[in-house]
Amino acid sequence: AELLAILLHDATTETGYLASVCELGNEIESSDIGFNLRIHGFDDKILDLTAEILRVFFSFKNDNAELPPAIKQHRFEACLEILRRRYSNTGMKASSLCSNVRLRCLRPTIWSPTAKASAIKNISVDQFMETVTNIFAKVTIESLYHGNFDKADAEAARKIIIEATAGMKGMQKKHIPKQEVVMAPTKISHGIVVPTVDPKEPNTAVEVYFQCGKDAIYERVVIDLLMQIMYEPLFDQLRTKEQFGYQVSCGSRWTYGVIGVCFKVVTNCKSAEEVSTRIERFLLEFRPDLEGMSKETYMENVVGLANDKLQKWNSLEEEASSFWSEIVENRYDFEVHRNEVEALKKLTKEDLLGAFDSFLSPKNSKRRRLEIRAIGAEGVASNGRPEVEPDKCLGETIDEKVQNFHKLSAGKTWGKIF
Repeated sequence: AELLAILLHDATTETGYLASVCELGNEIESSDIGFNLRIHGFDDKILDLTAEILRVFFSFKNDNAELPPAIKQHRFEACLEILRRRYSNTGMKASSLCSNVRLRCLRPTIWSPTAKASAIKNISVDQFMETVTNIFAKVTIESLYHGNFDKADAEAARKIIIEATAGMKGMQKKHIPKQEVVMAPTKISHGIVVPTVDPKEPNTAVEVYFQCGKDAIYERVVIDLLMQIMYEPLFDQLRTKEQFGYQVSCGSRWTYGVIGVCFKVVTNCKSAEEVSTRIERFLLEFRPDLEGMSKETYMENVVGLANDKLQKWNSLEEEASSFWSEIVENRYDFEVHRNEVEALKKLTKEDLLGAFDSFLSPKNSKRRRLEIRAIGAEGVASNGRPEVEPDKCLGETIDEKVQNFHKLSAGKTWGKIF
């Protein structure tokens, strides 16, 4: 799928350049749930560009197992090399590797760069076309047309999509594979320690992730408010005063319908163990501060978060991105920010304390906690860097650690969210 996205971009480069002169643009990307195609710009010729991109995209589905006319053999090899290099360069920084491993632990359907590179190592045109044909065996399309248009334009867009997919089998939404999210184990605070990909990486990254449960508007706003209150004290103490690292942050995470909280520190002067211990100590020290917070300070944070959520969009593109994310995530709450503010009004400080004790408190033995450490190769930050077996590549070692986490979780997931 990722090779197909690169080939489509390559095949439409000339068209894309001409469109850019007219202030039109397009992007395509693949994911573990499908393809995202975005076309934007002035509305005059946007449907013409849409029709051309879709025509080239679906031309990859044919019965003779040959590349479409828009793709030459030498360009196939060039795009394949681009993808191989992309995989080899993924996760070179400790920070990105740490986040990648966390997501792969939570989402079993996300394949590692090593596994992907192995899959396309000796791929031929015939194998590629056979795989693409299987991908296009059944297709379901959701689209968003947003901006300066009328009903006639919307009907024209609908007609373009139907014509582009003529002769293809549809797929009911209930048959789309579920996107499972692994349920982090309770009682056991599981940690995954991996060495950085770059042997000269001076930094170590630590992510401590707390899983809070299925998405619900009440839990969502409680976590958002808790992070708003917690972010500044965390940064001030660990980054400014103690200088634990040049990147110190905390924030809420929304992973396909499962809410979580992530603390992240990237450092070249502290070991991963020191970072982990300090985060736990911060949580213990923060609880009395939260409990002793005045009503005025609490309301200031509530109002500040509400203002952030109700800010006007800076651009049409930003607004469209928000709407599209609701479609991709199957939530379809297009008034999500307004609804969250309504829920925010009903929160109390006791709700915050309850959420903290349930999800974050080190004193709670049932919290769901996952810690990822990407250990650098130089200085104090390299303490605890694991060795890689001589007969294994680094990518395989990391994959094995992720698989071990999946075994520990015993295949338990949060089930269907939406």
